[in-house]
Amino acid sequence: MTTKRLIYLYSDSSFTPWKENIFARTVANFLASTPEEYYPYVTHFVGFTSEFANFLKQFDIVFNVCYGFGDEGQHDIVRWLEDNGIKHTASNYQSQILAKDKLHLPEVCAKVGVPTPAIIPLSEISTSNFTRFIAKPRFGSLHQNMLVFDKESIPYQQLLEKDEMIIQPYLSGREFTVGVIPNEEASDYICLNPLEIRPDDEREVYIAGQQYGRTEKVLNHDLDAETCQAMQEMVLRVHHALGLRGMSRTDVRVSDGKIYILDINTMPNLDSNSFLPFIAQHQGISLQEIFRRILLRLEKEEQVKEQSLAISECI
Repeated sequence: MTTKRLIYLYSDSSFTPWKENIFARTVANFLASTPEEYYPYVTHFVGFTSEFANFLKQFDIVFNVCYGFGDEGQHDIVRWLEDNGIKHTASNYQSQILAKDKLHLPEVCAKVGVPTPAIIPLSEISTSNFTRFIAKPRFGSLHQNMLVFDKESIPYQQLLEKDEMIIQPYLSGREFTVGVIPNEEASDYICLNPLEIRPDDEREVYIAGQQYGRTEKVLNHDLDAETCQAMQEMVLRVHHALGLRGMSRTDVRVSDGKIYILDINTMPNLDSNSFLPFIAQHQGISLQEIFRRILLRLEKEEQVKEQSLAISECI
């Protein structure tokens, strides 16, 4: 078997818009987790140049863990890779944009029967039946620059000063995050077990991370099996509806017994301290195994494309 040349494309956290967890130890872990049939290389993203594109074209596959560069986001990196015909592991540009656009995400979810919180125009907040709200950047990353407020103290000035914010009711309840990866044969996708994101006290308002206080990762939660299965089925339907590739991670709220999709991360961080590797490891799935499945899935998708192309040329 010929060993394929794989290159990890990343940008150090200081160069990414949201300061993702990509450090030297992260990259070292990637190299150690490379499947045996691939010979790994690594490069830092250096810019949107033809010279750099030609360099990347030398490799069989680019394992894309580049979450941005300067003011450009991960979807901009993907668009540049695609425009230059560079094969990579992440979801394509159109899928990423569709998933990141919180304004149109409810429409996508509705088509596959998955509930999301309503979007409320700023002019209708004061007359809404809801009493608490959350404002999010329309295209922002998960958990970034969010604002929670009550109807009695609507921060109109702040909301008007922020670019393209969407406003939704704040759903009280329990929050979970659900990772999606290829199955063992890479013939389809599966959901990992939900991980609960729980506040470190009894407060009602919390967001994953520390913007509204500390939260904890809870693997051994007491969510009933029926709700757990329904949650995973919903997440998987959205993953497929968006045409996502490789992996994804979706945040979910369970409020008054109903499951709501909140946000979708099309390129979950793969640092050992991040959600998806943490959940997978608990299920006995190593980072190397995740990589193997992603790469095998990509190979199978390429084979299907080649077969379809061959058939179309014969017609």
